[in-house]
Amino acid sequence: MIVGSWTYKISNANAIKAFNTASVYFKKYGALGSAILSHLGKNNGSYTVNIGYENYAHFGEVDDKISNDENFASDMEPYFDDTNWETNNFYEPMTHNMPPDPGVKPVFANWMFYHKDAELIQSKGEIFIKAWMESGATGGTVGRLNGNDNDSYGFGVRFNNMKDYGLAQDKLNGENFWSNHIEFLDETEPRGMTLARVLETTWN
Repeated sequence: MIVGSWTYKISNANAIKAFNTASVYFKKYGALGSAILSHLGKNNGSYTVNIGYENYAHFGEVDDKISNDENFASDMEPYFDDTNWETNNFYEPMTHNMPPDPGVKPVFANWMFYHKDAELIQSKGEIFIKAWMESGATGGTVGRLNGNDNDSYGFGVRFNNMKDYGLAQDKLNGENFWSNHIEFLDETEPRGMTLARVLETTWN
C-alpha cells in the first residue's frame, strides 16, 4: 500500500463539501480509502486529503479514470477555485501496524525527519510503534516520503482522541523512554511535527 497526501488551504465552509464530492469519485474508481484531516503544528491552518492505493500503478489507474471523468472536473471546479495547493507526497510504509478502526475518526501525531540509515529507521520505528501502542496508541507507522519532501521520512501514531495522545506523550516522557535511544535521536534531523484530526473518512 501507498498513501497519496495532498496538503492545501481552502475555506472552512468548503473543506468538507469538497472532500465529500471528491471521495465519491475515489471510491467509484477503486481507491482503498480516503480521509480529510485538519492540522495543528507544522501545517497549521491547512487540510490534507489522504488517498490509499495498492501501489503506484494502482494510483495511476485511478488518477487516469478520474482525470477523464468530465463530471469530476465540473463537480470540483468551484472548490478548486477556492484551493491553494501546498504539498503533495506519497507515503511508502516500511513498518505499518494500523488495525482497522471502523466508526472512529481518529487523531494522528506525525513527525517528519531525516536519518541516513534506512535499516535503523525501520528497526527503531518498530520499537517506537510498540512503545506508543503500549501507551494508548491504536496504530503506528514509519515510512519514506516521495514528492515535495522527497528526502524525508515520516513517523505517525494514531489515537482515538487528542487526550489519549496527550496521555501517551506524558507517559513516555515521564518514563525517560527517549533517553534509551538518544544516539539515534541525536543523529536524526527533525523536519516538523503536526497533530492531525480526521474530519471525514471512507477508510474501513
